[in-house]
Amino acid sequence: MPACKHNPCYGLAVLVLAILLILPALSPTLPQKHDRIVCFVYHRFGDDRYPSTNVPTEVFRGHLAYLRQNNFNVWTMGQAIKAIRNEEEIPSRTVVLTIDDGFRSFYENGLPLLEEFGYPATLYVNTDNIGYKAYMNWDEVRQAEKRGIEIGNHSSTHRHFLDIPDLEERKEAFFNDLLAAQTTFFDSLGYSPDLFAYPYGEYDKTMKSILKDAGFSSAVAQYSGVLYRNSDLFEIPRFSMVGPFATLKGFIQKSQMKPIEVISKEPEDIVMKHNPPTMIITLDNKHIDTEYLQCFVNGERNCIIEMQEGPDHVKVKIVSRDFLPGRRSLYTITAPSKDRKGWCWYSHIWVNTEVSED
Repeated sequence: MPACKHNPCYGLAVLVLAILLILPALSPTLPQKHDRIVCFVYHRFGDDRYPSTNVPTEVFRGHLAYLRQNNFNVWTMGQAIKAIRNEEEIPSRTVVLTIDDGFRSFYENGLPLLEEFGYPATLYVNTDNIGYKAYMNWDEVRQAEKRGIEIGNHSSTHRHFLDIPDLEERKEAFFNDLLAAQTTFFDSLGYSPDLFAYPYGEYDKTMKSILKDAGFSSAVAQYSGVLYRNSDLFEIPRFSMVGPFATLKGFIQKSQMKPIEVISKEPEDIVMKHNPPTMIITLDNKHIDTEYLQCFVNGERNCIIEMQEGPDHVKVKIVSRDFLPGRRSLYTITAPSKDRKGWCWYSHIWVNTEVSED
């Protein structure tokens, strides 16, 4: 360079360097793109009689205010599924708000807040209960739709289908229930939804196949995790915002969560064959720091974990230290992202059909 200092090339080099330095300042900042969507599920709003399925109204307002203050994109589930299926770009900070059951408290307390903030949501309705005292009626469902709410199918009877031991009987019962619900939707709304939510978040391969064959675009469950480009769209995870989980701090943390991408898992079935069950899962390790990978059983660090690291994956074996007493239990894996810009999350739900639930 010193030999070039008094030559014309020196002046040209300085000019090029100056242009390169100021270009970032002159260029508009483009929005960052991601391929993940965080989904949340609510049930009751401002109904203290049922604290385990309720979110206080002021807490829900805090959730919506946080989304607005931090420029989140709020989509319906239909928008999210369309974007993933069509391989469209997904803006950073995109969330989906879903509501299960169609309780009247949503119409009275939740919907007005969504309208105030200008946010859509997806409401999954179990048709047999519509019109009963604690639930919305069809007039209110239609009004909610006009006010920006997308409607999905949450079954007709809201039954524990996994309690039917015979596979063929279970298949027939679920198919008939689905048909009854879709017929009621068509009679009441003029169309049948293509979005489904499993009652109690319980499902099996047969139920998934029936939904696919019937032309549904997706089905949501009730275990926690993050929807991403390669997710199974017929077992979509959602973070629960009810009871002790319905806090502003928890909502903020979950809204920033990233997925742990799953390559394979054994068993794929969620029904427990042994208690405690053992899960063997192979994870893509490109984006997670496996050195700090940890596991939880129902939120407690009460699990035994073994790992085998490969060049592009990690194989993880997890089993609970103790017997799982409830009907539904969660094995959860978390790890920091390699870029240290957040945490990654995956959960697997177990259902013990020997435990009844009112």
